Amino acid sequence: MEKIYFKLFDILEIGDDFPTLIMGVINLSPESFYKGSIYENPEHIKINVKSIVKNGAKMIDLGARSTAPWSKKITTKEELKRLIPAMETVCKIISKDIIISLDTQYREVAEPIYDLSLKYKRKMIINDVSCLKTDNKLQNFIIEKDLPVILMASKKIPGDLCTIEEIINQFNKTIAELKLKGYDCKKIILDPGIGRWIEKKNYVYDLKIIGNLDKLRVFGLPILVALSRKSFIASVLGKYKDTPEKRYNGTLSATAISIYNGAHIVRTHDVNNQLIEISKIAQEIKRNH
Repeated sequence: MEKIYFKLFDILEIGDDFPTLIMGVINLSPESFYKGSIYENPEHIKINVKSIVKNGAKMIDLGARSTAPWSKKITTKEELKRLIPAMETVCKIISKDIIISLDTQYREVAEPIYDLSLKYKRKMIINDVSCLKTDNKLQNFIIEKDLPVILMASKKIPGDLCTIEEIINQFNKTIAELKLKGYDCKKIILDPGIGRWIEKKNYVYDLKIIGNLDKLRVFGLPILVALSRKSFIASVLGKYKDTPEKRYNGTLSATAISIYNGAHIVRTHDVNNQLIEISKIAQEIKRNH
């Protein structure tokens, strides 16, 4: 099978022969499961963005809506109210070689944030956990603007697929639909959707997805994992059910295995030297096995 290679905005080279890309999370949603990741004021955002970039992140994932199924729902108006000042703060801090990933499922949110990215001359992609199922207009927006996109495996609602076979089948359908509409599908990054998004998806499904990540290579596209502090870690360890702040060791272990199994991008709440070193070792073992 050919090596995977992807160039994002002529800025970032992603693939088998390049260092694992670290994406740092800036979370603006107080509804989120991990309170340590929430940044609610500009000064806090400023400090953490500087730290994330200094520690090695090449992408900032900016989101204002918790996508956990049990979370309180908010309007797109509220989502934008949280995002606009944060986006302006981030754009003023980062250099042009750092890419912003906007975590949203709605065109109504994406469009004004994209306009801000143009105003500040920063590069932005879309990260949609619904695989473009929530809002058809967002799909049209991505095609119109020719924006790169992270697609998380979903059939009807975010994360409702349990097996790698289901995930591959749905990605095939989504990619075929985008191609039919004239989208350049070489601009897609794939996220298998690790996490308990639906009731029937217990932790064993997540373990099997991580163990079979290499099967996603069939698409020839970069693979992203977002597993930071998620509940499967607590389930495996039999503790930390209500304390995601104690799931970091499990996060590091799952991250290393995911990279060995083919992940090119790691979306994480914690960008630090420990994560960078673990990622590098896992990648080098894979490269030399």
